[in-house]
Parts: sequence; structure tokens; C-alpha cells
Amino acid sequence: MLKKILLFCVALGLVGILGVYLIIQSVRSGLPQLITVKDYQPLLVSQVYDRNNKKIGEFFRERRTLVPYEKIPKNLVNAFLAAEDDQFFSHKGINPQAIFRAALANLRAGRSVQGGSTITQQVAKTLLLSSEKTLTRKLRDILLAIEMEKNLSKEDILFLYLNQIYFGQGAYGVEQAAQTYYRKPVSKLTLSEMAILAGLPQAPSRYSPVSNPLRAKERQIYVLRRMADVGYVSKEESEAAIKEPVKVYVRENYEEYAPFYLETVRQLLVNQLGEDMVLDKGLKIYTSLDLTKQMAAQESVKEGLKSLDKRQGYRGPSKNLSDEDAIEEFLKENQKKLISDFTPERTILPDGKFADIVPVKSAQDEKLHPLLPPYIKLKDTVNGVVEKVDDALGLVYVKLPETRGVIDIETMTWARKPDSEARYDLAAIKKPSEALKKGDVILVKVVADQFNSTRLASKKKGLPTAAAPDLSKFIGLELDQEPLVEGALISFDQENQDVLAMVGGSNFAKSEFNRAIQAPRQTGSAFKAIVYASALEKGYTPATPIMDAPIVYEEGGAADDAEGQGDMKVWKPSNHSKSFGGDILFRNALVKSLNIPTVKIIEDVGVPWSMEYARRLGIYSPLNPDFTLALGSSSVTLYEMTKAFAEFGRLGKRLSPLLIHKVDDANGKNLLKTVSLDARFDKEIKAINDGFEERRKAFLEAMNDPAKVEEMKKKEGKNAKLDPSIFFQDADQLIRPSTAYVMTTLLKGVVEDAGGTGGRARAVGREVAGKTGSTNNYFDAWFIGYSPQISTGVWVGFDKEKSLGKGEVGGRSALPIWVDYMKAAHEGLPQMTFPVPDGIVFANIDSETGKLASASTKKIIRQAFVEGTEPTAASNKAEEATDFYKQDLSE
Repeated sequence: MLKKILLFCVALGLVGILGVYLIIQSVRSGLPQLITVKDYQPLLVSQVYDRNNKKIGEFFRERRTLVPYEKIPKNLVNAFLAAEDDQFFSHKGINPQAIFRAALANLRAGRSVQGGSTITQQVAKTLLLSSEKTLTRKLRDILLAIEMEKNLSKEDILFLYLNQIYFGQGAYGVEQAAQTYYRKPVSKLTLSEMAILAGLPQAPSRYSPVSNPLRAKERQIYVLRRMADVGYVSKEESEAAIKEPVKVYVRENYEEYAPFYLETVRQLLVNQLGEDMVLDKGLKIYTSLDLTKQMAAQESVKEGLKSLDKRQGYRGPSKNLSDEDAIEEFLKENQKKLISDFTPERTILPDGKFADIVPVKSAQDEKLHPLLPPYIKLKDTVNGVVEKVDDALGLVYVKLPETRGVIDIETMTWARKPDSEARYDLAAIKKPSEALKKGDVILVKVVADQFNSTRLASKKKGLPTAAAPDLSKFIGLELDQEPLVEGALISFDQENQDVLAMVGGSNFAKSEFNRAIQAPRQTGSAFKAIVYASALEKGYTPATPIMDAPIVYEEGGAADDAEGQGDMKVWKPSNHSKSFGGDILFRNALVKSLNIPTVKIIEDVGVPWSMEYARRLGIYSPLNPDFTLALGSSSVTLYEMTKAFAEFGRLGKRLSPLLIHKVDDANGKNLLKTVSLDARFDKEIKAINDGFEERRKAFLEAMNDPAKVEEMKKKEGKNAKLDPSIFFQDADQLIRPSTAYVMTTLLKGVVEDAGGTGGRARAVGREVAGKTGSTNNYFDAWFIGYSPQISTGVWVGFDKEKSLGKGEVGGRSALPIWVDYMKAAHEGLPQMTFPVPDGIVFANIDSETGKLASASTKKIIRQAFVEGTEPTAASNKAEEATDFYKQDLSE
């Protein structure tokens, strides 16, 4: 009987062993193929650079930078071994003792509190297996670890491990972790810094030195003492490292540099190379952006929108605090935030707490800005609390962290209640109490390190001493608020076609919608430039006289039917000023942006021709096929309009804005050459360009057969599409150079002539040309212009269309942004004039008659003409006589 039992047990054991063997074989057969170090292709960070090779951003799924094993410090390797697997160099992939110890600990705790995985198992799980917690997966990683140990060296396994693991803060691998937390390479890490990194893989969030310094310190101490126990460092070295303060950094935010630009680059590359390549393969992307100009563009848009927003009125304080304790608490919290924003550094002390950040004021700052704490700088916008409103002196006293400031009524007369129907300059407040009261929490801009007011200089002398406080102890402030209005800017290099700067809105974090390239808006008078250019090709010259007089257009059926009803539509265009001036020169009508002459021009040359001309200059948005086209009724993107204007400055040559110079892979192999921003709109542009190119080739072919040309002209009528003014041997020559140059001189007149709508652009101090644009009810404001070196367009408006405020035309709302940016963008560039092409002549003409100037001419204009179209006769006395009906009877 006993013998049978023994045989049964043996048989059962053999079956069990066989079963285990079969299970292992089954699991082994399903294991993934082992990799070698050469096969290792981790997800890498793609780096983005501006045209001067300054880093401006990153694209990634996992932020990782590979580092060879031999460049990883020995102490860093030992720190990980002490924390994770001190038997690594002696075991064969698994550590039975550690597995048993972990199982016992977990059994006692009733839950998973300890792991027994070796580093090899962690590599197997991370690279080749899923992270599911099942017995099958555990068996798989054990078997795979054993196989890996047979096929890879210990150093290879450590290389894979140290480059693959996650450290929190978006950092993968030790090199990226060192850069993220310490802003230094692994080769420069101290022992105390290494120990913090080695403690992170177990639980990156729990032991994060940025968000949980106490736990990070506890984990660091554990790692350092384990290193001493194992013999990697001496006890003295371990304890010295424990007592050493560790400086860590908050992650750098590249979105502050060029968020809309970077997102455009990312979308374009994903479309061309695929998302995996862009986010995972460590590309080097060299763009056309000029970071210095981009930062200037962002600052110009920010300040310009703030100025406009103020003209719309003050929306009030964020809240009011009446309790003194509440005010002190608010200022204390505000101070903490300002200090935190002031420096990205945090220092972990030996007790695991962050050291108090005490910004140190330099001796120079102490001398120049004695009243400003080091974490508040000139031009900063900060929160403050109103502590007193003095209507008698016209002052508002504001309390800030560690300082006090004063707002002068002269700088806050804008703070009326918002009213889009009232002109801002006619609704100014007279005293500060109309807008503010004690306890109001307000935004203020620091404008001076010591308050000064010339307004009070004389007024103060007649006041009692008690009524005139020592204002030299206060900093200068201005009332501020965050704008609600939106704006956009795009800028091109006129010579090499680089996209120098792109601002798609006021705040990328709030809205990623790129208004520079995605938002079609009514262009208003800015579109007139295209209409006038098309007219130059149909016989008009800068000196052509046009009647500026009221006109009415009727469309539809009879005015009244049998029931007294009618479906006739009446359109009566008028000038912005609501006045009319009789005969006016073509050039002057554009300079003054008059509507009536513009409508008469498009009526004469034909809407189809102006549309055709716009398409030739790169306008692809839908256009209204009626006379309102001339006044900018069509909605077009800022990108299209700025390109068209840039092409005038380029003497009619096509502008294909370059977004990317080249893209290399992680090994330096080139993947892409130049990429144009036009590729983003290939669907819209390609059909138009292909159509023009087909017609251009047909035109060039037909030019050799005059009979064929005449036949085609007869067939197509007045608006023949085989026009020599838009087709040339050079496929990139869009319009005649002479026409483009004459347009540039007209647009220079918009800036330089008295009464020109773009007069403020003279402040750039360069030779520039441009055009304002405004739409009905002040919904949109534009300015688009260019110098010989840079072309730039600016748009301002609300996303949901509404008035910018009475009088907010392009010259007031958009042009100041353009001027501020163009001043900064031209710093360091030489003064240049627009190049004059062949076929241009200059003539001094009478600004009233357009004929050659004579001795009695009151105002002479030096004007460019296409050769053969210049005036040849001077004004006679009859023409020079003043028309009685045009006299200003108020003179």
C-alpha cells in the first residue's frame, strides 16, 4: 500500500514538473524578441531652434536624452544599485532571496508594499512587456530577464535601464532628469544630487524634489545610507552628502517663447513626417524664427492690446478687502507668488524643507531702485490694494508687498465705465474716486522706481505740509487690467522669406486658435491697395483724377410692385468722414483711404479683374464678387494680406514664407530641406497656383503666335485671362516690377503725406510703406506695411465680433503695435531705400491737378510713374484757379 502511495506521489510530482515545464515553455514561446543595445530605439525629445540656433522649444512624448554608459558617473550607477538591486552584478537576472523577502513583507502587510524585481526584470518589463500586475506577466519578466542576462552584458542592461526609466516632471533617463532638476549634465552631479535621482524611479510623484521635498529627502537618506552599507561610499561621505543642501529647478517653459509659432511647426511636421517621427525620434528642427524679434512682437502685441483695452474703459477691481488682516494676508500670499515666479530655484535643506527664498538685491539695484523689492521690476504688472484715494491731489495710494506706490489721475483718466458708443477722449474721469475706493484689489503696472508728477509740482506749493505727503517715498504706478480684445501679428524677411515672428493671440494657454493664419476677417480699407494695384494695369496712373462725389447703386427688381412692395436693394457708399471733395488724384484717394473713388475704380476696371489680381498675389479666401470687394467686405486672413503687401515690396516677386530651414534626425541625417508655411494651406493654394501656371505657360506659348493671342482675347472678351501684366518667363514673378514699385510709392504716401491714414508709421524712422484698414462699426482694425527688409501685418479685434470702440480705426488700434515691433525688429539693420526697377521715371507733379508742377503750384509731389504714363504738361492758370464750390468758406 505504501509503495503505491509513493508511486502515486512520484507520478504526481512528475506530472507537476511536466506541467510546470510545459507552462514555462508556453510562456517562453510567447516572449518578445530580445533586443541588443543597437536595437534600442527609445522615445527621444525633438529640439526646435530659431534661425540663430537658439533653442526655442521641444516636441516629445517622453523627454529623454541618451547618454552612453561610459559617460555615466560610477557613483550614480552605484546609487541606483544600492536603491534598487545591490546584487545586480552577482545574480543571473532574478534574485530569489529578494523575491522571497518581498513576498513575506507583502503577506504581512496584506498588500503590495515591497518589490523583489531586479534591475534586469525592470528593463524587461519597461522595454518589452506590459505593466499589468498578473502572475503570468511576472513569470514572463522572470524568464525574459534570464534570457537577457544570457545575451547582454551587465553594462548594456544598465545602459538600457538608466536611459529608459521615468523620473517625473516629464523626464525620462538620467541625462534628461539631471537637466530637468539640476540644469546640468550627469557628469557634473554631486553625490547628494545623485542620491535624489536614484530614489525617484520607485515613485516619481511621491518622491519628487520639486513637489514633495520632505519625502525626497527621506528617500535620499535611505539611498545614501544603503550606499554606505553596501560599501560604495564611506559612512562619512554618506553623512556629509545627507547634510548638504540641494538646489533644484522648476522646469523651463518654452511656451513663453513662441507658442503659436511652435504649434504651427509641430502641425506642419506631423503632416509631413508623421506624429511618431516628430514626437519620438529626437529630431533637430531648425526654423526661420528670430527669437529676439519674436519676443519683441509678443511684447508689442501685449502692450498694444492693453492700451486699446484701456480706451474701452475700466471693468473694475477684482474684489474689495475691508479687513486689515485680510489685506495683510493677501499681500503676504501675493509676495510668495511673486518671489516664486521671480526665481526657478528651490533649495532643499537637510531637514527636508525648502529654504525660504530670499531674493538678494544687487548693490546696483539698491542704488538705482531703492524702493523696489528685488522680485518686482520696472514694467511688471502686479496686484495691489488701494489704501487711500485722494481726490484733492488726484492720487491713489496703493500697497504692494514690501513697498507702496502712487497712481496719478493723469494716467487713469481712461478708467470710465466701459461704453463702446462713447469716444474714450470725450468720456474721461475727472477724479480717481470715480473708479476706485479704499480696499480695492487692482492690477497696477510699475512705471517708475520713484513717483514723480509735474502736474503736482506747482499745485503742491500752495498746500499745507500735512496735505502734501513726501511722494519721493513711493514708486510710480499706473492702473492696469488684462485685455479682453485679441490681436495677431506676422512678420516676414523680405529678402530670404523667413517667417521672423508670429503672434496668434494674446494668450496661448487660454486659446490655441492662431488668428495670424486661421482667422479670416473683413479687411476694410487694407484691401484697397490690391484694387488700386489692379487699376494701374488698366490704364490708371498716380495722377489720374477721380470724382469724389456721392453715388447710389441699385440692384434687383422694380422699386415698387403692384402692392407697393419692392425687392430693390440700394447701396450708398460713403467716405469715413462723411464728406466729399470733388476731383481727387488716384494717389491721394488711396493716401486718404477714400471710399467713393475706390468704388468708382473697381466699377471701371471690373470686379473680376480685381479678384483675379488678388488671386495672383496669393489671396485664396472667398471674395465677394461685387463692388463692396473694393472696400474690404471680404474676410481674409492676416497671413494672406501680409504676403500680398510683401510682394509689392519685393517688386512683384512671389513670397513663399519659410517656416523651417531644415530637419535632421538624431544622427544628423537630413530629412527635410526648407518648408514653406504655404504647405499648411496647400489645399487652398494649389488649385489656384496650378491654374495660373497652366495659363502662364499657355500665354508664353501663344506669344509666339500673335493670331492665337487675338483669337483668345476675342474669345475671353474684356477680362481676357492671358494678360501680360501677370504672366512672365519667371514663374515667381507675379506682377510687373514697375507696377509693384509704383504701388510702394503710393503706400509710402499713406505714411509720409500730411493727411495720410498711416502717418504714425513715420515713427519707425525708416523708409516704410503700408495701409490701414478699418471695418464698419469698428469691428476690425488692420495695419499692413513693409520696409525694404521686413514686412509685417497686424490685426486687432474680438473673436466674437463687436465694436472696438468709437474711433478705433486701424491707425489708432493696430498701427501702434506695428510701429513698436518694427522699431525693435530693425535694430542693428542698415538704413535702406526701396530698390527702383527698370521702366520707372519720376516727375514733380501738382498735388491738386496731377499735372507737372509749375511756379504757381502750392504743393509739389515727387511721384514715380511707369515710363510712358507720366504727365507731360503743366497746369494752366484756369486749372490752377480755385473752384469756388470747393472753397473752405470757414477760411
